[in-house]
Amino acid sequence: MPDFATFSSLLRITAKYEMPTLRSQLLEVVRDAYPETFEKPTPSTPLGESIFPGPAPHPNEVLNLFVQQELKSALPIAYYMAARRGPKSLMGSHLPRNAMLAPKDLQSAITGLMALREVELNETHRIIFEPEGAPCSESNCPSRTPTGPTALKAYRKVFDHVVGSSRLGTKVLQVPEFYKGHGRDLRCVSSNICSSCAKRWEAGHAELRKKVWAALPNVFGLKG
Repeated sequence: MPDFATFSSLLRITAKYEMPTLRSQLLEVVRDAYPETFEKPTPSTPLGESIFPGPAPHPNEVLNLFVQQELKSALPIAYYMAARRGPKSLMGSHLPRNAMLAPKDLQSAITGLMALREVELNETHRIIFEPEGAPCSESNCPSRTPTGPTALKAYRKVFDHVVGSSRLGTKVLQVPEFYKGHGRDLRCVSSNICSSCAKRWEAGHAELRKKVWAALPNVFGLKG
C-alpha cells in the first residue's frame, strides 16, 4: 500500500488516463478499508486512514479525495471517519488546505455527526440500563437487581467508559471493551459485573453497529 500522497496521485491518474486495471487494484484496497456493508470488525481491524503507511492523512483529506473521485460505495465510512473526531476536526483554520471541506460536505458531516451522537448515547443507555431477558443468575453480580442503586452505579461506570470520551465526537462503530482479561478471568470494567452480562452488552452493541452501519448513507445524506 503506498502512502496517501502517492495513492491520491495514482487514483487521479488512473481516472484521467483510463487505466482500469491499476484503478481496480487501488479500489480493492479502498473497499477493504472503507467497506460498504457491515462486517464484524475487531479492535485490530484496520479501517479508514490507518491503512496508509507513514504519517496518516487527515480523514477530511481522504473524504475530499473520495468525493472528487466519486467513490460512492466508500463515502459512508469516509464521512464517518471524518465526523467521529468531532466538530473541531471537521473545520477550523488549523486544518491542512487539502483537509478543508466544501460547505456542502461539511454540512453533511456535521448533520450526520449530530444524528450519530444521539443514537450512540440513547442506544448505549438502553443496552446497559435496560437489559433484556431474565435477571443475571450470578450471586455477586449487581444485575440480579438491575434497578437497585448498586446496579445503577455499576451501569453508570460502564456507560461512561463506553461513550464518555465521545460526547463531542462519536465512536459508535468502534468495538467497546465492556470487559477485560485478568489472568484467566474476564471482569467487567465495572467491578462485580459478571462476564455473562458484559457479553450480553457486547452482543447488543454488535447489533447497534450493524444498524448504524446500514443507516450511514441516509445519516450523511448520500441517498435520495
